[in-house]
Amino acid sequence: MAPVPNGVYMITRPGEQLLTMLEGESQPKTPVVLLPPTGNPGEQEWQLEKLSNGNYTIRNLRSETYLSFDGDPEMNKPVVGYPEPREWALYQSARPHTFHVVVPGGPVDGQELALDLSLLRIFPPRIALRSLEVSDQRQAWTFQFME
Repeated sequence: MAPVPNGVYMITRPGEQLLTMLEGESQPKTPVVLLPPTGNPGEQEWQLEKLSNGNYTIRNLRSETYLSFDGDPEMNKPVVGYPEPREWALYQSARPHTFHVVVPGGPVDGQELALDLSLLRIFPPRIALRSLEVSDQRQAWTFQFME
């Protein structure tokens, strides 16, 4: 696992798609979505903080909620903004500065779960917990450090 320094990042997928917490939606359990740059300060900027155990918390700057999910991790569970921090593990992918964002603590029902696109075919695309496929580069996220 490669370390990622604490700081503020845009978390992106190829095609200029960014992990987004929509403005005006800062109440708990707001869905996290994937959108092109919105130009709204903070909603696509995430504070990464490394914990002493090597995991991370990921907090949205605008809503001040954490990347999380309700209850226990399960396949296809929606990823939402939550007031309480949730830990994530970052697994280095084959590309530099690119990581799989994984639920720590090992497999759930035999599968490790990672941030990925939801199977729901709605706009904007939602983020959900999906089975980790380390060989699938489309499932990895690029962390772009913000000055």
